[in-house]
Amino acid sequence: MNLNLNLKMNLEDKEIGIPTERTLKILKKASERAKAEVEKNLKSLAEREDYSPQFDYFMKLCGGEQTPEAIERRTGRSAARLLCIQAPIELIHAAGFHPYKIASGSQAMTSLAAHGLPALMCPMIRAVIGAVLESGPGSGTSPVTSPWILPTTCDWVAKFPEMLRSFGVENRIHWMELPHLKDGDAGQARWLEEVFGLKKFLETSGAKIGRKSLADSVRIYDDAWRALNRLAKMRREERIANVWFMLIAGSFFLDSPERWTEAALSIAPSSAPPSGPGRARVFLAGSPIFFPNFKLLHLLEDTGITVAADDLCSGERVFPGAVACKDTSEFGIISALAQRYHQGCLCPTFIDNDRRVNGILCEKRTAGLRGVVFHVLKGCHPYDLESLGIERILKERGLRFLRIETDYASEDSQNLRTRLEAYRRTFGGERDEL
Repeated sequence: MNLNLNLKMNLEDKEIGIPTERTLKILKKASERAKAEVEKNLKSLAEREDYSPQFDYFMKLCGGEQTPEAIERRTGRSAARLLCIQAPIELIHAAGFHPYKIASGSQAMTSLAAHGLPALMCPMIRAVIGAVLESGPGSGTSPVTSPWILPTTCDWVAKFPEMLRSFGVENRIHWMELPHLKDGDAGQARWLEEVFGLKKFLETSGAKIGRKSLADSVRIYDDAWRALNRLAKMRREERIANVWFMLIAGSFFLDSPERWTEAALSIAPSSAPPSGPGRARVFLAGSPIFFPNFKLLHLLEDTGITVAADDLCSGERVFPGAVACKDTSEFGIISALAQRYHQGCLCPTFIDNDRRVNGILCEKRTAGLRGVVFHVLKGCHPYDLESLGIERILKERGLRFLRIETDYASEDSQNLRTRLEAYRRTFGGERDEL
């Protein structure tokens, strides 16, 4: 964690009414609390019965420094910062950047950015703003070499630079205007235009993107996707706990894809037999979950509920899927990337999003799912709205549905535990008999 005193000057310049002494205290206290959060959660993971040294690499990534400077030292590439997975990471990599999806599950960081922001807003965005402030307004990195690439997925992302500016933070932003209709020709053509616009932007401060560099990057990330798929299969078979899967998936953007892939492929499945047929096997959907905010993951496990699959953009949906590319020309590869990222995305900001329900129903058949836990972060309006329609459809198809609305605070843990225990009992059978 960095304590950058430049924030003091920016807060003073913006005249938001916080004395210098208090500003320093806020920064110091937030840094100490964030560090304590991480250490507490890492200690909890290390004390698990299924802990193995094979997880140390991923624990070190999630528990280590996550500033753009740290990412650049680790990968040898300038960091291009993202807030969502809609921008093609292969294109960013081919330009010589490291795609760094900045995210934060830190409650301490949400408190650092609390003043001057709406009371009810996405806690993940608030935590990211706090993390940016805590590490310095420019994150110590030149905005020319470390841009933000922001597809307009939701209102919080669209207003993200404006919120940063209110704290005196200026960054180089490249917008990608996201068509919210996927299946129409007009939307697909518009998104392809945006992807080519991203290529042009990246080449202004990065390397020229050619067919060979594109093909190499596609291969590297396809290898990483296959490694993640292998781990997802292990989770379906209950050969790796959901907590470990989410930690590994969440660490992906914190190191080079080659090194992460090698470490992910080295994970050996647990020899413990899967649980009995009465086990409450569920699908986890909704808002993303980032370390160290694994509150819901631990509560699910503690109450006897097994997460067998998910469609979180912090979990299995880190990658939309492998690139299917028959035309290996530069245009053909970029077109294939645009199609995969647009049509393969399950973000609730899209209007035509039937694939989300179809994917869950497919998992019901193939993974033996009996229910769905839908996680909604308070202030995450797209997922909040989508949960209403999905609940009705999935219940009609025989899946038990539970909507969990929460934030990064731990005060509601006991209430959530009570609800999860009641939900668990709807599956029939007592936990001790499983």
